[in-house]
Amino acid sequence: MADKLPKKLTKEPLLDAVFEMRFTRSIPTSSILPGILYDKLEGSKSIEQLSVSSLPIHIRETDPNLRYAPVVRIHWNQFLIMIGDNNVIIGCKMPYPGWIGFKSAIIKIAKILSGVSAIQVIQRYSLKYVDIIPYKDLKEQIAAVNLKVQLGDHVLEHEVFQFRIEIKKEEFINAIQIVSSAEVILPDQKTKKEGLAIDIDTICVTNVKNNEFTMALEDKLDKIHDMNKLMFFSCLSSSALYE
Repeated sequence: MADKLPKKLTKEPLLDAVFEMRFTRSIPTSSILPGILYDKLEGSKSIEQLSVSSLPIHIRETDPNLRYAPVVRIHWNQFLIMIGDNNVIIGCKMPYPGWIGFKSAIIKIAKILSGVSAIQVIQRYSLKYVDIIPYKDLKEQIAAVNLKVQLGDHVLEHEVFQFRIEIKKEEFINAIQIVSSAEVILPDQKTKKEGLAIDIDTICVTNVKNNEFTMALEDKLDKIHDMNKLMFFSCLSSSALYE
């Protein structure tokens, strides 16, 4: 499936790449995982408490907006590990290390987590990529999307737009957001990217014991990555793919 798709666009669009695991647990994992991961991961690393950590655990648990909010962040080599009370998020620092490097980091961290008895059942996992294609002209942005929008007798031609849809395909739910005239300030606080933003979050709901999930993780990762890539390129018109 993914082998038939382009490897990349002529203009490098990637802003963010994130993998997340959500799970049931016997105790809040933000209290134990930072120490475990920091001890077992080799290489350059540092750890920081995030603002959510100042809130009492019962507030974080009862507020749906905070239940999966990161509490602690570990900087590890090219990656960021965000740890919540019920989840772990692995992100990439830019420039993107490529899928092979990202997948290797996910597997390494998951293997460490597989030995943590407090993590019981993996409820869902997801892979999210955020891209911004640097077209400044609205007509170019609209032409770049494989999308036709008509409201009444008006056809979208040069208007600002925001579009969100969830597409179920195989065992995955693909939450796709496309936003025109997006502006993003990069982490260096100096560089700004503008253009057409495409955010694709590919989600798989599951119910697998922690150690069993990790045993089959490599195949799961390749499959969810292929699905996310398929969704991304299906969003684009031929003008964006082959300019």
